[in-house]
Amino acid sequence: MNIRNELSNLSELTSIGLALADFCEALAEGGLFERSDARWVMRPNNFVTLEPHWKRVKNIAISLRGKPEEFAPLPELPIKAGMSGYSECKVESPRQLAAAAFYIRRAHEIYERGRTRLPKGQKVVET
Repeated sequence: MNIRNELSNLSELTSIGLALADFCEALAEGGLFERSDARWVMRPNNFVTLEPHWKRVKNIAISLRGKPEEFAPLPELPIKAGMSGYSECKVESPRQLAAAAFYIRRAHEIYERGRTRLPKGQKVVET
């Protein structure tokens, strides 16, 4: 089984999940998702994991490199602390696609800066 097969179980979220997987792989420039327990981890650059849920509820749990303070919080997709040095969010609706992509792009930026980076906050400003 690959990530796309698993995402196809998500009914109305299938296209959202596929778009997120494609976006992650494009950012990783040749990286691919690899199964690790229930999660799909982007390898070799571990900046994001996707965990499709479809048996009882339909959503995509996303784990992102970086602490919540390093992300500009978007109201349509709450972000919270995850495992050490990671943040989490859950996509439950197609209207959360843009926010999820925004967080994933930021996680990739954080990954690129490395573990010794000086953590900096992010904010969105309308001018």
